Amino acid sequence: MILVIPAIEIKDGKCTCVIQSLPENPKVYPDDPIEVAKIWRKENAKALYLIDVDGRIAGKPQNLDVFKKIVNAVDIPVIASGGFRDYESVKRAIKDGILRIALDTVAYKDLELLKKLINEFMSKRITIHIEARDGNLIGEDITVFETIQKVKEAGIERIIYNDILEDRTVNFRALKNVAEKSEIKIMVEGELNGYQDLNKLFEFEKYGVDSVIINRALYYNKFPCQHLWRIVEAELNL
Repeated sequence: MILVIPAIEIKDGKCTCVIQSLPENPKVYPDDPIEVAKIWRKENAKALYLIDVDGRIAGKPQNLDVFKKIVNAVDIPVIASGGFRDYESVKRAIKDGILRIALDTVAYKDLELLKKLINEFMSKRITIHIEARDGNLIGEDITVFETIQKVKEAGIERIIYNDILEDRTVNFRALKNVAEKSEIKIMVEGELNGYQDLNKLFEFEKYGVDSVIINRALYYNKFPCQHLWRIVEAELNL
């Protein structure tokens, strides 16, 4: 079973993507990430993926206080990414209750840091966010497969893999190539157009793909089930 994990992008302490209301439900959805996290939990999300947009730009997390509030507001695992490139920021986030930290792609260059983090916090709590296009690391002259081999040597057992097409949907061709060769657990990050795309992911379970992180496809009601989710949410008077 592929686990679907809602993403919450946070910039300046607010959500960058606000849930779109259905016509029959004129409720204005919040841009407060804590409230959005509560909504996803009430809609039965089993985990959340937080993205520090400011952190990705700055190279260091900028919204850790917001992350902590979200952790305290929900009773499900929280995964965090965006600017995690050093020991101290990872340590603080884990201390605040984040279950798993996704290091920035550039972390593949610092194998000693990876080893230190894994030795102290265990491999299940440390992963690496890999951004690629057609199987090649963005901004680097190295393939995704070569990158994965490097981080595996440091003890990484799971990656978050982002390789998307122009419309931001998952690049299934590239995913298949990486999944078949890498022998590592993979969380896929990218948009899906609906259940047909979700069904495609089931084919990759045998290669270690066990979850997908979805952002705008959920917020814009790409999935038919969202209609039911919104009705339930409206009845709860959140």
